[in-house]
Amino acid sequence: MHTLLETADLRITSRAPAPVLSGGGTLVSFTGIGHGMGGVDVQKAEFFGAGRRFDNLIFVTDKTRSWGNRIDFEEVARVLAPFAVTGSTCAIGNSMGGFLAIVMSAFMPIDVVVAFVPQFSVDLQIVPWEHRWSEYRDRIDSYRIRDAGAYFVPESRYVLFSGGRGLDRKHASLFPVRDNINHYVFSGAGHAVAADLKEQGLLDRIVGEALSGDIDLAALKADCAMTVARISPPG
Repeated sequence: MHTLLETADLRITSRAPAPVLSGGGTLVSFTGIGHGMGGVDVQKAEFFGAGRRFDNLIFVTDKTRSWGNRIDFEEVARVLAPFAVTGSTCAIGNSMGGFLAIVMSAFMPIDVVVAFVPQFSVDLQIVPWEHRWSEYRDRIDSYRIRDAGAYFVPESRYVLFSGGRGLDRKHASLFPVRDNINHYVFSGAGHAVAADLKEQGLLDRIVGEALSGDIDLAALKADCAMTVARISPPG
């Protein structure tokens, strides 16, 4: 991997050292919260497989898990701009990564955003019932980015996959319902929707369909062990 930018708060890396501009487009993958391993927090780049469909694969990591509140998104857009010259530009992420992918669409042209179990917000003034990830959320001094709802733009197409159980269902219910937001909720699933789909051998297919804009809901319902419903767009 090649480092494009590294600060105390942000890391941007690329599969290639320079933009490939043959028309195959760019995928920007936003890293999630990660997990603890031997007492050390680990954030791993995700969705390498989805990147095979694109000339350029970029990874953006919010190193302090600030849900973008310590990130200069305009700076991120400047770094990404040379890679987004030809072909489509798409963004993808899981959990906090999904939240960041949505927010990024307000700062640069992104054709498709795919977000697995994104939080609507982690600001307790908006989601006072959200007790998860407090070790990171409590370090956020102030919220410049209070919720994802303010960052949806009409020029982008969004595909959201939410859990239908517990707090994830609450987050799902807060997202706007619009014609350009395709939002699917997996009843009975919690925060591990992407992992559940991967275990069932469906994740790569679903990501590919989401990026191409051709999700076959009937086939997904038939093949998926979880019950799935589309809650946006209306009708």
